[in-house]
Amino acid sequence: MKSPARSIVFAATVWVCGAAEAGAQVVVLNAHGPSAGAYPQGAVLAAGRVITLKAGDQLEVVDAAGSHVLNGPLSLPAGQIASGSKAALQDIFRRANASRPGIAAVRGFSLEDAKPPAPPEVPPLWRLDVPAWQQAEPSDARSFCVMRGQAPVLTRGAAGADGKLVIYQDTTRVSRTVTWPAGARALTWPSDLPFANGELFALNLDAAGATQVRWRTIPAESPNLTSLAQDLLDNACYDQLDSLQSQVADKQ
Repeated sequence: MKSPARSIVFAATVWVCGAAEAGAQVVVLNAHGPSAGAYPQGAVLAAGRVITLKAGDQLEVVDAAGSHVLNGPLSLPAGQIASGSKAALQDIFRRANASRPGIAAVRGFSLEDAKPPAPPEVPPLWRLDVPAWQQAEPSDARSFCVMRGQAPVLTRGAAGADGKLVIYQDTTRVSRTVTWPAGARALTWPSDLPFANGELFALNLDAAGATQVRWRTIPAESPNLTSLAQDLLDNACYDQLDSLQSQVADKQ
């Protein structure tokens, strides 16, 4: 979802000319077209990553300077986070570490001065890793942010056999079982199961134990990367802040 009034369409020449000054890393908001698979929603692109788009591609991203829509064909570098924005992000990470309810200590790292142990693959910001949540604080309701107008997306560490996901809706006290198809790592939230901001659900994949998620909706577009991090902090979406910090640190 994008608002033309708030998006800036950049040609490759404009971006390249401004890269030396702005040099901002980018987070992928949406991708459409032949190359969409190379730019998963929520991915943080490295400073040296060359964005290559074909004719018919459209990539919506947000960086320290704002939100942009890139149209193919083009080839350009993602750049790197500006120092001022980096300092603002680190301040948000510090405040998140101070405000979260003991989760950092349980996981054995601090947002302020260390990165979490790197998993084989960090899920994109907007994908909830169900097995990981089942293993960590399963009885505690935790928040996970979803961009307004988008459906939640669940993920699992490996594409295995058919899985059975039981979803329990706290408000209606009704549960349903969804099949997670064999070979699929990602699973989009059922289209016929609406959710509201702040609504609580329990998820239980393959009877491994229920974990609770409170969906939080945030604006579909953030004016910059720091604002995105602030939205995550304001809604207590600490797992996504962890992912964002890890990816930002890794890509500098």
